[in-house]
Amino acid sequence: MKSGTSRGHRGRRLLAFALATLGVAVLLPAVASASPTHFVKVYKVEKQLDLNGGAYAHDHVFCNPGDYAVDGMWRVDNVDQANPQIGVFGDMRDVTVTRSYSDLQQGGDGTKWHFELTNHADGRAQIKLFATCLGGKTVENSHQHTIKIRPLKTTAWFPGSDFSSPSLNCIAGREVAVGPGFKLLTGGDVWEKSSYPGNPLDSSWNWNFVVSGPSSIEVSVLCLRIRTGWTHGHRHNLQINLKPGWWPAGARTLTKNSVQERRVACYDHNKAIVGAFGIAPSYHGQIHFLGMDPRPKSRAFKFWNTDPFSDLPVYLSTICIGDRTGLAY
Repeated sequence: MKSGTSRGHRGRRLLAFALATLGVAVLLPAVASASPTHFVKVYKVEKQLDLNGGAYAHDHVFCNPGDYAVDGMWRVDNVDQANPQIGVFGDMRDVTVTRSYSDLQQGGDGTKWHFELTNHADGRAQIKLFATCLGGKTVENSHQHTIKIRPLKTTAWFPGSDFSSPSLNCIAGREVAVGPGFKLLTGGDVWEKSSYPGNPLDSSWNWNFVVSGPSSIEVSVLCLRIRTGWTHGHRHNLQINLKPGWWPAGARTLTKNSVQERRVACYDHNKAIVGAFGIAPSYHGQIHFLGMDPRPKSRAFKFWNTDPFSDLPVYLSTICIGDRTGLAY
């Protein structure tokens, strides 16, 4: 009897231990799910636009519902060849973009990027419109975290032909300025000559424009929160960096008298979400920005250096985001 009772006690203890172990095993996935990092969704959308000579276009590109358009851009691919002998004039420099901004700036849809442009050449223009999209949540991994963005804008006044706008500043140390945009409010044509972040990469953005006469321009950014939203009592940092790391470290040389593409790429396991470029004011008359193509890891910028004698510099960079968030905390 005694030995049987002892075996019964041992059996109950083993059963209790097994049940406790099972309870821990049930709880482990919930605990473990808090620590992994999460994939961040980045992709691009695009649209082809054909614009007759002298025509104006008001157009949009859209990310998927719930996501954010964090950079919008255009690229002038071609303008039908000028034939002055038959009264056909103009080239790619005559396509002007007067508005390019996130509709979130107007209290609208964060998935939508807004463009307005005019083809002042006589020939038909072929133009590509793009947006880079950032998921509104991290990719599902037992749970998701929200990614937070808010709009910020101000109005800049340009009394002359070649001026810099005031910089826009998100919250230093907590947000990064993305989605740089502009909207001509009054005045004539406008040509964007520079669009670049402050140093070190934190909260500010800067622009240079050439305008055809006294103008007012609304400049805008989207303030991207560096930390995700809370889920299951934790959150993550987004892994954001500037390549090549300090503005304006990314100098490139444009060959004289030619249209050309120059690129800047992110490191491995990163995606390019915002492109930045700078043309020195002394070269605004010679270097013409024709747009850029957002590629998964890089930005491909298109310029025309019309100087017949000199190679000239431009400065390029891109804001990159890691494929995955940082660890939970």
